[in-house]
Amino acid sequence: MKIDKHKPLPDHTKLDYDECCAYLILKELFPERYFNMEIKDKPDLQCDEVGVEVTIATDRNYQEALNNWIKANYCEDDVKKQKYIERMQQLKVEYKGGTQYWSVYSPSFKMIRDVVNHKIKKLETGKYRKYDNYELFVFSDMWMYESKIEEGKEFFDNNNVYASFRRVYILEIGYILNIFEEGDYRRIEINETEQADRNIRAREMVELAEEQ
Repeated sequence: MKIDKHKPLPDHTKLDYDECCAYLILKELFPERYFNMEIKDKPDLQCDEVGVEVTIATDRNYQEALNNWIKANYCEDDVKKQKYIERMQQLKVEYKGGTQYWSVYSPSFKMIRDVVNHKIKKLETGKYRKYDNYELFVFSDMWMYESKIEEGKEFFDNNNVYASFRRVYILEIGYILNIFEEGDYRRIEINETEQADRNIRAREMVELAEEQ
C-alpha cells in the first residue's frame, strides 16, 4: 500500500505508528537497556531480556471522533467523507470543517487504570513470548500533576501491577516520560524538538514498511 505523505496514516498498516514512537524513545533514551530491540507482536517490542507492551490511554469515543474528523478533512471522495461525518454525528460531535469545536475533554487516571488492567489480563492468557521481565509503555494525553503521580504509585503498588510489568512508562502529552518501578519513580522531560523529529521518523518507518 502506497501512503500519501501529505495525508493521515491509514487505520491498518504493517507497523503501528505508536509502537514505532515508543520504539524510538526507548532505544534512544536508554540505548544500553534496549540496544537490540525489535518491533514484533505479543509483546509489541522485544529484546533478548525485556518485552515491552505498548498501549494508549484515552477516551475511545473522543479518539474515534477525532480520527474521523481528520479523515473527513483530508478526504477527496464525497461519499467516504460523508460517512466520516455521519460517524462523528453518531458520536455526538458535529462536524465543523477545518475549525472544529470540541466539547470539554478531561482525561482521568481511570483511563490508565483500565488499560493497565486490560493488558495484565491479556498477559495472563499465556499467548505472549515468555519473559522474566515485561514492561508497559502507555501513551496518555493527561497532565501528570503531583496528585496523579501519587495516584499512580498507589495503584501500581496496591494492585500488584509490578508482578506483571516491572516497569511502567507513561508518556504524558507527547514529551514527558513518567517511569514507575516498585519503590521508585522518575520523570524525564524530553526535548520537544528531538521528540518532534522522532515522531517524523516513526511515520517514515510506517511508510517504509508499506513499500516493502
